[in-house]
Amino acid sequence: MSEHPTAESGPPQRTVGLEIPAEFRFVSMARVAAASLAAELDPAIDDLEDLRVAVNELVGILVEAAEGGTILIRMWIEERTIHVSGRCLGEWAPTEPDQLAQRILDATVDHHEIGDGAFRMLTHLSAE
Repeated sequence: MSEHPTAESGPPQRTVGLEIPAEFRFVSMARVAAASLAAELDPAIDDLEDLRVAVNELVGILVEAAEGGTILIRMWIEERTIHVSGRCLGEWAPTEPDQLAQRILDATVDHHEIGDGAFRMLTHLSAE
């Protein structure tokens, strides 16, 4: 990864922000927020489901890495591409996606990066 992902890399206007406790029971909030934002584009159902799965995996990886604290998530849309980034606020342990999570991410998003207690992903949403 040439550049570390951050939750601050999106455009400041029309950015949805969410800060959740680093606990698995709050991962669904990020998933719902991403799907709600993407729904504005009336995407294909498969693309929407892929987005939900990818956000679930990426936020879950940060929850595993976090040693307490919270996770800051940012989401924004550029044309038909949705960007989602997140980072641990507080202490975190280095983590990498396991083989299954890596395969899921490779299959569901166009690009993703994970490192240094943060992630960034983007995916194009086709029209229904």
